[in-house]
Amino acid sequence: MRVSDIMATNPQSVAPGEFVTHAREIMREYNYDSLPVVDNGRVAGMITLQDIINVTSTRSDVTVSGYVRADVPRLTPDTGLPRAAFIVIRTDEGRVPVVDPDSRLVGLLSVKDIFKGLPELELEDRPVSEYMTRKVVVCQPEDSLSRVWLNMIHYGLTGFPVVGDRMEVIGMVTREDITKRGYARIERESEGKKNPTTVQKIMSTPAITVEENDSIRKAAKIFMERNIGRVPVVMNGKLTGIVDRYDVIRACRALQGVTPR
Repeated sequence: MRVSDIMATNPQSVAPGEFVTHAREIMREYNYDSLPVVDNGRVAGMITLQDIINVTSTRSDVTVSGYVRADVPRLTPDTGLPRAAFIVIRTDEGRVPVVDPDSRLVGLLSVKDIFKGLPELELEDRPVSEYMTRKVVVCQPEDSLSRVWLNMIHYGLTGFPVVGDRMEVIGMVTREDITKRGYARIERESEGKKNPTTVQKIMSTPAITVEENDSIRKAAKIFMERNIGRVPVVMNGKLTGIVDRYDVIRACRALQGVTPR
């Protein structure tokens, strides 16, 4: 399997001269972490929501050109799946542009796209505890959505477990939850408002979880069947970590020995 078999085609992009506020609107509307920047038909780099979140709506004349990440990796349509997966999980932009020999944008590849070829990557049958992240950013039901949204962007995460006072997992809240329900237009200026919208209003309950001793294959199955990207890990009813799509890809035998070049 090659990149051309699984990549997203006809991707949205922005030009260096377009306003940052426009790029941010696109990312919020489609729940993107990043967008390719195309200059005169060729890929100039990527711009991320994390980089531009602090550009307030009052600075409407700021352009994309000052925020382009020019040194991002590129893939070609004929790149093999193992090498493509190796590159994607090591990027900070969430997606990698796919280009033709003239550096023209022909597609984008994300970790979600990689899952289409997961059987070919030979996923190990090992416990979740070997791959999960133990330091977890969480929120509580009474937290304001504006603060949670900004924290998600700050940490580059797509969702947080919602926990109680004893670290029991009671739900999940994601960026997609926020955007789908019309709360995406949350600015830093909104903080401090009286009666802010709280997490408990939109969080998903009950939470889908896995145990530390469960196989990483169980987590992968949940991601594919539920179309979600992160699952809290629990032990004795309390949160002990989190596992995501990137962890699953890292657990694949086919990536062993692969190099970026």
